[in-house]
Amino acid sequence: VSSSIYRVSADGAPEELWTSREDVVYALGLASDGRLLAGTGNNGALLAIDGRGVFAQLAKAGSSQITGIVGNSSGKVFLCTSNPGKVFSLGPEYEAEGTFESRSFDAQLFSQWGRIEWWSPPPASTRKSASSSGAAHGSEPRTEFFVRSGNTDDPDKEWSRWFGPYTKSGSAAEAPPARFAQWKVVIHDGRPGDGIDWVSLAFLPRNVAPLIDGIVIQEPGVRTQSPAAASNQPTPVTLKMPTAPSATGVTITQTTTHFEQPPQGFAQKGYRTVLWTAHDDNEDELQFAVYYRGENEKEWKQLKDRLDQKYYSFDTAMLPDGAYYLKIVASDSPSNPPAAALTAERESERFEVDNTPPVVEDLHVGGPSAKMSGGHAVSFTARDAVSAIGHAQYSLDGADWVLVTPTNGISDAPVERYDFGISATPGEHTLAVRVFDSFDNVGTAKVTFTVPGAKP
Repeated sequence: VSSSIYRVSADGAPEELWTSREDVVYALGLASDGRLLAGTGNNGALLAIDGRGVFAQLAKAGSSQITGIVGNSSGKVFLCTSNPGKVFSLGPEYEAEGTFESRSFDAQLFSQWGRIEWWSPPPASTRKSASSSGAAHGSEPRTEFFVRSGNTDDPDKEWSRWFGPYTKSGSAAEAPPARFAQWKVVIHDGRPGDGIDWVSLAFLPRNVAPLIDGIVIQEPGVRTQSPAAASNQPTPVTLKMPTAPSATGVTITQTTTHFEQPPQGFAQKGYRTVLWTAHDDNEDELQFAVYYRGENEKEWKQLKDRLDQKYYSFDTAMLPDGAYYLKIVASDSPSNPPAAALTAERESERFEVDNTPPVVEDLHVGGPSAKMSGGHAVSFTARDAVSAIGHAQYSLDGADWVLVTPTNGISDAPVERYDFGISATPGEHTLAVRVFDSFDNVGTAKVTFTVPGAKP
């Protein structure tokens, strides 16, 4: 729900004077000084609109909505309210004492409250004498602040009592640690113009551990670099990113979100890359470490620590072939003293390392075969110790490579059998075969055979 007030000029051009996503305007009127008055709900606040984006809260009714505003010739303003229905009168004379309560402040996290500071305009005695309708001349306004806290967004439900009064700016607020806080100011013996320009309540959120939202291990043969370092690299490769976490928990809204440019990926054989997403509800700076463990091992070994970025590429040549897991550890130590720093960790899914090429076994070229439509029968077996066979090709006498399919029609196993036919003219020939596994490791073999010439 939102509400706005516009001023329309004589030529019909609109200008927004005020807008809110919390208060709804129910009534408009004019004060004796010509200012626009707005009656709002559901907090029952009366606002004076001074200009574009400049407004003041004049009063707060004891009802939820101010639904009518009427002024008389003497400058008095009458307010009609609902929930409950009442009629209030306002001004034009000033009250010698006034109270203002802030809205509850959400620190987003359980927090410790610090000093409360404020600034007031110079005392009335240092300015030109005010109207005699105010407090008696010669008395200085006395300002008292109070602070309370709680863990619900409604201050009337299970909050602490008001702590104070605090009469000196910079006093330590005694409200107990909580997620929400509210302050109240009472001005005694005030004069027209006396007030508070700004108020600040310091707070320190309790440190919470970071959270690793997701981990994605890229396909084999993908390496990452920062965009600046990757500007001269080969054709980019699209990277898979972890899915966004579900909207659970809270998000700090008082700080600006830091934009992180994603890394650039490119193809480089033998490399493996892991990307992750992480966040910290305190908006702490994070550092990361990457660990690995073999499938049948218990201890984690460190690959890299003190990482600022959320990705890491490593050469798998340092690891024997087999199945592995990665673990990412996040720490908020850059933003906290050692005793207060917290960590979080998350393991990746299983992945395989395979740097050994497949083997071509039993490569054989036979004579012409009716089964091969009169061509020469070729057969061999491709075998890999870790991963499935990807595809196989042959080349006759250095010609272009030709793709062949296994006998079962699909390459999906570590061992595949191939049977196919080739056409060859009389004379000596060389047949080369190469086989790729799922990691683009390639194994080769060749055979030389002779096709006899036709008998005279």
